[in-house]
Amino acid sequence: MTRLVPALAALLAAATLAGCGPRYQTITFELRSQPPIPVRVSADEIEIPVGIAVSVHATIESSSNIEFVPDDALDLDSEDRGILAADPTPGSHNFVFVGVAVGETCLSVEVEFEEEECIPVRVIAAE
Repeated sequence: MTRLVPALAALLAAATLAGCGPRYQTITFELRSQPPIPVRVSADEIEIPVGIAVSVHATIESSSNIEFVPDDALDLDSEDRGILAADPTPGSHNFVFVGVAVGETCLSVEVEFEEEECIPVRVIAAE
């Protein structure tokens, strides 16, 4: 019985510490380039014309009092690279999105090695 109390205390402390980090709420994008044709890049939807590349900076928003920092792992991965290419660029949380072909896909958002959401993507014909 005397061994059980320290084990329970350690388990309780570990469970408490596990909830002390930031919790993913959403992601926001800031355009870092000015494409010649309008694009729409948000947490709700990405719409980009085929043949257009756009540079973005992503910020991970937390639903807790603890914020994410630039060192926190972030990966954005297109489910269909034949429609949208999404690649990291130099600097923390910087990416380039390229409309490869007309169609629809999803941009997977992975924060700290956990998949959080998939943002709908539409690549449209250039006008």
